[in-house]
Amino acid sequence: MRRFVASLGLTFLLLGVLGGLTAARAAGPVAEVRYVITNGGTDVQGKGEVHFFPAGHHDGPQVDWIHSGGTVRIPPGAYDVHVTFVDGDTHKDLWFDNQTLTGSIDRTVEVGVAVANVRYVITNGGTDVQGKGEIHFFPAGHDDGNQVDWIHSGGTVRIPPGAYDVHVIFVDGDVHKDLWFRNQSFSGKVEKTVEVNVAVAVVRYIVTNGGMDVHDKGQVHFFPAGHHDGNQVDWIHSGGTVRMPPGAYDVQVTFTDGFARKRIWLDNQSFAGQVDRTVEMALSLAEPTVAVTVDGADIGDKATIAYIDGARNEVLGSVRSGQPALLEAGTYDIHATLAGAEGWLRKIALTGKPRLTIPLKPRVTQVLQAAGPPPTACTIEVYGVNFDFDKAVLRPDSEPVLKQVLALFSGNPGYSAEVSGHTDNVGTPAYNLKLSEARAAAVKAWLVAHGIAASRITTRGYGDTVPLVPNTSDANRFKNRRVELHRSNCG
Repeated sequence: MRRFVASLGLTFLLLGVLGGLTAARAAGPVAEVRYVITNGGTDVQGKGEVHFFPAGHHDGPQVDWIHSGGTVRIPPGAYDVHVTFVDGDTHKDLWFDNQTLTGSIDRTVEVGVAVANVRYVITNGGTDVQGKGEIHFFPAGHDDGNQVDWIHSGGTVRIPPGAYDVHVIFVDGDVHKDLWFRNQSFSGKVEKTVEVNVAVAVVRYIVTNGGMDVHDKGQVHFFPAGHHDGNQVDWIHSGGTVRMPPGAYDVQVTFTDGFARKRIWLDNQSFAGQVDRTVEMALSLAEPTVAVTVDGADIGDKATIAYIDGARNEVLGSVRSGQPALLEAGTYDIHATLAGAEGWLRKIALTGKPRLTIPLKPRVTQVLQAAGPPPTACTIEVYGVNFDFDKAVLRPDSEPVLKQVLALFSGNPGYSAEVSGHTDNVGTPAYNLKLSEARAAAVKAWLVAHGIAASRITTRGYGDTVPLVPNTSDANRFKNRRVELHRSNCG
């Protein structure tokens, strides 16, 4: 209780002092106090501060403060004066207790602190690397401890004189070098230059198609020579520049425009100095537009048009009806779908900018039923083939349905079919396409493992391009997430 009363008394005392100071400023005499802080006789200006406290109260509320050379107006009386000096990483503070301040006062405080002004320039081939170089300063013998300070090449650091371990780092693109200089002694003004002497290959690629730069549609990836499947060193878009160590690289050039894709490997390419190269992709493009009709009437953009590369058994992608697609000139299957209806153009050669029409017909399917008679429709919807979330791993609860599919193949030796995977529209079209392809392949693998000849089964993923119903509810999305069997040479 006595401690509390004493503490409370001190608080009131300080408040009384400060209140008295405020009142004195308003009505009483004023002391005009100016302090100049010097180091080596020179005013340190903004690097020095002077703080005024009631005498005997270092840890109490300060009365006022000024920078070196400034003037403060305070009530006459006794003060504890705190002088601080900070120049880079050099620090000093001084207390002058019970200073009597009245009238006009001018005082000078010499801090007498030595400062080393250290400037480093990092060069490569004699040229300042500027922001590509850094210099880090550590206490001598403690390069794994807290650094004292750091600068970019050409900068200056102000630190206490003494011995330091200096870490020089150079990074230019994929070119790296670091150097340690131990036990460097600094005092006064220090100027040093470090030459890193690192060779850099500056490599620029332009990807063209038909002689025209494809810009962001082209990418160039650089790998260590002999390591197509290893970690790439770097990559650029067409027209970009990469900086890396001279040497031999395997270069992968890719071009993607719409559904058109091409990849070229250029192995064991030697790079040194300034390198400028052009790669022509020589890819002939087609830009078809497909109109979709129902009973002879164009339905605009309501249908989905999927382009299928039959040779590679791959759905390249889809657009809306009436919208152009861009793909490599060649022969394709084109599949038009609307909920409950579909139409095909089979093995059609595409060049230039053809305008095509697909009439829709009702889509006739049957659902594979447990213990029911074998379906006779060309397309059979299969539900209950379940996968781990976001994966193509069959879950154990899929086995009863998979056994029904197995019985369909086993009971009819002449039966062959495409196993197709379908998703709802949650997720990106490209991702859904890839996932549906992997899931169809997983079903085929299970059937082959249970005795069905691989030659009787093809697979294809359609992603979200062939919905049975609009993806407007959870129930509809469930219906669209399915596996289908499409009997070969049927419809």
